[in-house]
Amino acid sequence: MIPSEFTSASVSESFSESPPESPPESVSPSGSDSTADAGSTWSLSLDPIPGTAFVALGDLRDNHRVFDLLCTNFSDVRVAGSREQALDEMTALGPRVCAAIIGVKERIDATVLDALPGLRALGSVGAGTDHLDLDALRERDVQVVTTPGVNAVSVAEHTMMMILGLAKRTLTAHSAVLAGTDRAGMPEPPIELRGRRAGVLGAGATARALLPLLRAFGVDPMFWTRTPDRHPDLSTAPLEVIFRHSDILSIHLPLTNGTRGLVGAELLTLLPEGALVVNTARKEVLDLAGLPAVLSRRPDLRLAVDDFGLAADGTAVALGPTALLSPHTAGVTVESLGAMQDSAVRGTIARLRG
Repeated sequence: MIPSEFTSASVSESFSESPPESPPESVSPSGSDSTADAGSTWSLSLDPIPGTAFVALGDLRDNHRVFDLLCTNFSDVRVAGSREQALDEMTALGPRVCAAIIGVKERIDATVLDALPGLRALGSVGAGTDHLDLDALRERDVQVVTTPGVNAVSVAEHTMMMILGLAKRTLTAHSAVLAGTDRAGMPEPPIELRGRRAGVLGAGATARALLPLLRAFGVDPMFWTRTPDRHPDLSTAPLEVIFRHSDILSIHLPLTNGTRGLVGAELLTLLPEGALVVNTARKEVLDLAGLPAVLSRRPDLRLAVDDFGLAADGTAVALGPTALLSPHTAGVTVESLGAMQDSAVRGTIARLRG
């Protein structure tokens, strides 16, 4: 039975390279050699917020304006010495931590929160919340700040790159050149996008940012959202109609109990022959366990997925050599990552400043 409606929104999270293993670094406001910009919401004359602000993302230090803003507004700032050990380092500080800036790799649950009784605000660099126990946070009156929509252009551009990569058979073309077989080594020729039909699951910021990119290639998409009345400017259609008529399918849904495994055999087998399926949302929106059977029945489908752990969980093998994969980088261009860090830090400070 195909569900009739689910919430649509943009999805994408943060990406930070882990710095070398070292103890947490403490930075005091007086230790900062520059100050927040003059247009900052918070005057430098304000007293620092008492307590420790813990930063799990080591590369936030390279965003000098944002890092200086933290140092200006908190009496103590600690940066994780290792991304892999960030949660252990943070919980070791116990009640001293009043604020934290994290990414998608930090899973905040009741056990973590019990070790942080002084935590009042949590800034997560990204739009998703599936790494957060929202009920536990709510019970402890911890205010949560995320950054929905901030990286919409980044995700849309990456999505368009994946659509073009599949359509132009980039992987097989590259392999053919390396093998010295040239065109003879390509099992199928590239195709044009112009005039093809596209379906977009979701109507949030990333889905909307994709719209002008598709139109620039002569593609006018249909959208599926559970609240079409809120989007009168978009051409919407029921879920089954989207799948039956989409030569290109792009997924922009949050991972919820309702969307987990939504895109499975029953829907994928409705797609036209040779359809291109791009998922820059969480991989679990796809029915991962059922993918091998689907592709066995429909070897003509071409898929692209952007998420962590695609090799480790077997997804890469299941999708086969024609799949185009990336390690959850759709939403983390230099520009978008800086903007998300800025949004998360400013929002966290605002919650504590009241």
